[in-house]
Order: sequence, then structure tokens, then C-alpha cells
Amino acid sequence: MDIFKTFRYNGLHLLIIEKELFVIIVEKEKFITKKILSLLLLVLAAFLLFSCSSQDNLDGNYYWIDTENGLRNELSFTVKGTAGTVEKGEYDKFTINSKNNTFELSGDDASAKEVTYKHSDGVITVDISGTEHEYYKEGTDAYKEAVNKYNELQN
Repeated sequence: MDIFKTFRYNGLHLLIIEKELFVIIVEKEKFITKKILSLLLLVLAAFLLFSCSSQDNLDGNYYWIDTENGLRNELSFTVKGTAGTVEKGEYDKFTINSKNNTFELSGDDASAKEVTYKHSDGVITVDISGTEHEYYKEGTDAYKEAVNKYNELQN
């Protein structure tokens, strides 16, 4: 007496055990499993690429453009990698901790100070001089808008 019987139906290998209605679809199940696994790996890879590329690149020159408390348009600091240099003030340089969104300010005539910054669309909001200001990254849309407003008020 044969316990297992196999046959093909519509391109599927079917296995029937005894006379019970227990059917195992072998090839089709493997194919579907491989497709699901491939899709999950693709989604994971896309997620990893997106999360890595979404980290902010802060490199550039940042200007303080003040149009409310007197007209001012001056280079305030420059960022390259995880380091920055301050143009004026008691602090000369800073180190960036992008995970905590902090600058570690340091200078020859000042003790180290950690300040929190916010970054959005080419604008860093931070207190590097005793007062929190918005600093515009050169070349961004926000910078161009601020310069246009500054130029209009200057005329």
C-alpha cells in the first residue's frame, strides 16, 4: 500500500498523504516564499539607504542676516564635516554632534560650552554669541530669500 501519492495539477506538484485531504503545494510555495523574502530584503535595503542619505550635510558658510534689529549681513561661521570655525566672538571653533544636535563651542579666551541647534531647509538656529539667531547656509533658497529681503530694506 502506497502512503504517498504525487501528481501534477496546473503546473503544481501535489502530495497527498493517505486518503486525508492534506495537500502540500511544494514548488509554488517555494516560489512565493522566495518572492516575499526578496521583497522584504529590497524594502530593508531601500530603508537603510534612505535613512543614511537623509542625514543632514551641514557643510558650508552660514550668514547672520538680520532685517529686524538693524540691517546686518555677515558671515558668522563655516562648517566642514564635524568641525566649524566662528568668525567673530569669544568662541573660535566648535565640534558638531549631529546625533544630539549640539555644538561644542571652544575658544582661547572662553571655557567650553555645549549648545543645542536646530536645522531645517538650510537654516541653523543656535546661540553661539549669547543670543539665539538664525544662520542661513550660503546658496540655499532660505539664504536667497533672506538676502533679497535684506537688499529690499537696504534700498
